Amino acid sequence: MVDAAGTSVIIALLMVTAAGVSFVFVWYSWFRADHPISETFALLMLADGLWALFSFLGYISPTDAIALLWPVPTTAASSFGTVAWFIFVTRYTADSEWIPVAVERALFGLAALYVTLFALNPGGVVHAASGVGRYGLLRLPYPEPGPVLLGYTLFTYVLLAVTFGLLGRFLLRTRNLYRKQAALIFGATIVVTLSTVFYVAGFSLHPQLVLTPVFLVVQAVGIGIALYRYDFLDVSPMAAHTLLAEMEDPVFVVNTDGRIADWNRAAAAHIDTDDAYPAIDDIGHPELSAALASTDGGAESPTPTVTTTATRNGRPERVTFDVRTTAIPDRYGVVRGHAVVLRDITEQEERKRALETQNERLEEFTGVVSHDLRNPLQVIDSRIELARQTGDLSHLDDASEATQRMETLLDDLLDLAREGRVLDETNEVALADCVADAWASIAAPDAALTVETDRTLVADASRLQQVFENLFRNALDHGGTGVTITVTDTEDGFAIADDGPGIPEAERDTVFDLGMTTDADGTGFGLAIVERVVDAHGWSISVAESHAGGARFEVSLGEHAPLTVED
Repeated sequence: MVDAAGTSVIIALLMVTAAGVSFVFVWYSWFRADHPISETFALLMLADGLWALFSFLGYISPTDAIALLWPVPTTAASSFGTVAWFIFVTRYTADSEWIPVAVERALFGLAALYVTLFALNPGGVVHAASGVGRYGLLRLPYPEPGPVLLGYTLFTYVLLAVTFGLLGRFLLRTRNLYRKQAALIFGATIVVTLSTVFYVAGFSLHPQLVLTPVFLVVQAVGIGIALYRYDFLDVSPMAAHTLLAEMEDPVFVVNTDGRIADWNRAAAAHIDTDDAYPAIDDIGHPELSAALASTDGGAESPTPTVTTTATRNGRPERVTFDVRTTAIPDRYGVVRGHAVVLRDITEQEERKRALETQNERLEEFTGVVSHDLRNPLQVIDSRIELARQTGDLSHLDDASEATQRMETLLDDLLDLAREGRVLDETNEVALADCVADAWASIAAPDAALTVETDRTLVADASRLQQVFENLFRNALDHGGTGVTITVTDTEDGFAIADDGPGIPEAERDTVFDLGMTTDADGTGFGLAIVERVVDAHGWSISVAESHAGGARFEVSLGEHAPLTVED
C-alpha cells in the first residue's frame, strides 16, 4: 500500500502532467489559429495549465513562506480558467450568438476584481487567515474563507451550472453527428467539477489538499481527444449543425444500417415517424426512399430525379428533387454513411418542360395556321372578288361567315397557347365543386349531370374547370342536348362519362389531335386544350367506352397520385 509520501509524489507528477498536456494543446491550438474556436480553446488550456503549474509549485515549495506566495497566482489562473471555460462552451454550442460580448467582458472584469481583492485582502473580507498544511512531501497553502471568497465560489458554481446546462441542451438537440463529441467534453469537465465538489464537501485525502489541478489532465485529454479525434476544429459542431438546419433543401445523413442518423428541418417534412433513428422506409414517399436506397454515393453513382409532394406556405405542392449522395468516410477511409441532399430543381424542370412544350406547340400552330386558316382566307378572297365582278353583295355574307370562322379559330388558338403553359399556381381543389362551377357555365337545361366524387386534389382550379367545360361541351355536341354525364372517381384519378354515341376505337388515338373533329362547325381544338391542361398538371388522359356505350375520358394522376386527399 502506498503511504502519504508516495501518494504525494504521484499527485505532484499528475499536476506536472496536467500542466504539460494543457500547454501542448495551447501550442497546437495556436498552430491551428485559422479555425474560429481554436483561440478560445487555447485560452482555456493556458488557464488550466497555469492552474496546475502554480498548484504544483506551491505544493513542492521548500518553505512555508514560499508556499504562501502561490495561492494568488493559483487563484488568478483558476478564476480566469472558469471564465475561459464559459466562453469556450458558448462558442462550442453557438450560444455566443445571443450572449452579448459585454457579458464576457464583465466576467473577465469580475475575475480580475476578485483576484485583486484576494491579493490585497482588505479587512480580511476575502480570507480571514492563511496557513500551510502538510501531506506527505507536499506543503498545502490554504486560506481561511471569508465572505468574498465564499460568495465568489458560489458564483463560480452557478456559472459552471449554466455551462453544463448549455452543453446538456446541445447534447440533447444533436443526434449522431456530434453527440459523442459533446458527451466526451461534458464528461471530462464533470470529473473536474466533481473533484472540487468533493473537496468542499470534505471528501479528500487531507482537508487542505485540493485535487482539482490533478484532474485537469482528465479535462485536457478528454476535451483534446473530443476536439481533434472528431476533427472538430475543421468546422465547429454547432456551425455544421446550423448549416444543416438552415439549408432550404432536405438533407439526410444515412448510416450503413440504412437508418437516418440525422436530418434537417426541410427533410423532417418527409419523415412519417417519431423514431429517433428512422429507417429509409419511414420516408413518406416510396419514390423518395427508393432513390435514397439505390445510391451508394460513389463517383459513378447515378443521380436520380424524384417528384413528390412538399408543403409550402401551408399548402402541398408538387416538387422535383435531384438526389445528390456523398459518402462519409472515417479517418481510415471506411465509409460510415452517406449525406444525401435533395436539391430542388422544380423550377428548372418546369422551364425545361415549358420549352419542350413551346417547341411542340410551335410546330402544331404552324400546321394549323397554314391549313385551317388558309381555307377561310380563300373563301373571303373569292367571295369579295365575286362581289366585285357581279355586284351581288350576298357573296359578302359568305365572306362574313368565313371571318367569324377565323375569329373562332384564333380564339381557340389563344386558349390552346395559354393552356399549354406550365402551371403558375396550384391549390387544393374539391373536385365536386370544380365540376359544379363548370356545369353552371354550360347552357344545357335538358342534359343531366351526376357527380360521384369527394376527392380533393392539387390543381389550378380555373384551368381544371376548363377541362370539364370542354368535355361537357363535347358530350353535348355529340350526344345531344338530353345527354347524361357522370363524373366519378377512379383508382388513381377521375373520369367523365356520357351516354352518347361514343368514340370509335379506331379514332381514340387521334381524338386529341389539333383540328380533329367530326362536327362541321367545330374547330377541333376543344379536346386538344383538354389534353394540354392535363399535361400541364403532369397527369395523363385516355379515352374508353362508358358503361352506357358513350365516351369515357379517364384522367390518371400517375406518379402524382399522392397529391390527392380522400375526405
